[in-house]
Amino acid sequence: MTVWEGNVVVVQGTLNLKAQRVTVTRDAQGNQQLQAQGSPVTFRQKVDGSNEYVEGSASNVHYNTAANLATLTGNARVKRGQDSVSGAVIVYNTATETYQASGGTAASGNSGRVTVILQPKAQGTP
Repeated sequence: MTVWEGNVVVVQGTLNLKAQRVTVTRDAQGNQQLQAQGSPVTFRQKVDGSNEYVEGSASNVHYNTAANLATLTGNARVKRGQDSVSGAVIVYNTATETYQASGGTAASGNSGRVTVILQPKAQGTP
C-alpha cells in the first residue's frame, strides 16, 4: 500500500487525476485499486479518436485498474463536451467512456435526483 498526501497528481495514459490524498493498493496480479479524496477530486481523460475530454469531480474517487472503473461519490459530476451529469454516485468506465449515475437518498442529505444535460447534435451531424 502506498499513500500520497498534498497536491497529488496521478497520470495513467490520458487519464489525469488530482486529489488531496491518494491511497494505492496492488494485488498479486498487479492490478491496482486507487482511493482518492479531496475537495474535490478531479479527473480528465481524452476521448479516443476525438479532441473532446471527459472531466469529472467528486469528494471521493475509487479507481479499479483491472475493471477500468472510476466510482465517484459525494457531489459527483461528469462532463463530456457540452453534456453533463451529476448525482450522489457516478460510475465511469474509462475503457468504454460510459457512465452510470444514481441520486442517493433523501436520508443521506442528497435530493435523490440525478441531473443530466444533453445538447442536441447539429443538423447534418451523424
